[in-house]
Amino acid sequence: MTEQQACSPQLSVVATIYNAAPMVRELVNRLRDSLKETNLTYEIILIDDGSRDDSAFVMQTLSEEDTHIKSIVLSRNFGQQIAMSAGIHYAKGDYVLIMDGDLQNPPEAIPMLYQAIQEGFDIVYTTSVKRNNWIDQSTSWLFWRFMRIIMKVNIIESQLMMRLFTRRVADYFRSYPEKIRTIAAIMHDIGMKYKIVEVSNAKRVWGKSNYDTVKRLNLAIDVLLDLSSNPLNILFYGGFSILCFTGALSLYYLYLYLFENILPGFTTLILSILFFGSINLISLGLIARYISNIYAEVKNRPLYLVRKTFNLS
Repeated sequence: MTEQQACSPQLSVVATIYNAAPMVRELVNRLRDSLKETNLTYEIILIDDGSRDDSAFVMQTLSEEDTHIKSIVLSRNFGQQIAMSAGIHYAKGDYVLIMDGDLQNPPEAIPMLYQAIQEGFDIVYTTSVKRNNWIDQSTSWLFWRFMRIIMKVNIIESQLMMRLFTRRVADYFRSYPEKIRTIAAIMHDIGMKYKIVEVSNAKRVWGKSNYDTVKRLNLAIDVLLDLSSNPLNILFYGGFSILCFTGALSLYYLYLYLFENILPGFTTLILSILFFGSINLISLGLIARYISNIYAEVKNRPLYLVRKTFNLS
């Protein structure tokens, strides 16, 4: 056993923080209480994703009070998916648990997750059928059905960010180099033996969610493009189907024009232009998104940059 392995904690807890200064201390206190029940040596890694409030200062204070609290302050806002990846890269535990830092993922579920992974699983996912409001619940239901039924992506539905996995999975995760990334897509690609545990996702106790509708949509698109090329197949077959439909419709109108003496309709013309124009814009937008992701990978910029750390080398 090496010196590094000897001093490594048994469990690493990774949480992302963004403009959540009033919640950080409560998060740490609840984590401590839950981790005591496991009787494991642990580290709590907090990642400040370019917050504009005093989150970094609160994290620094907590790290100075307790060496188990380790803080990473990124140079700017890179987004939760990359910030969480940074935390996984720094985690040294035999097991790694990741979770949102806004207390919507309940810290009290940690002992249950640890007990589940002791049954021989590599990953324990958490899911929740209960969302903050009916809009989130409806859009979540539609998204996961769309992924599974239309896009043929066999991914765990309604999964939360909170999950527990082994050191081997963490090492596999660290080997993924892509810049446009989502935790869900990489974990799905890793595979391994997993278990699903349902938890009660709590409502945010302070402030509002940093994921608005646009960010949620972008995240959904990133997950889709990362896991499936089926959108391009749908574009091809959809375009071919529209071509066949247009050919049949053209023959029908030609028949009416030659034998029924009917004048061409203005409404039909306008609707056709709008319809096919929309199809073209959607198709070009989807292809552009793929090309944009390729461009980001080709530039090969650093995944994240760290401004300062506390209790970490």
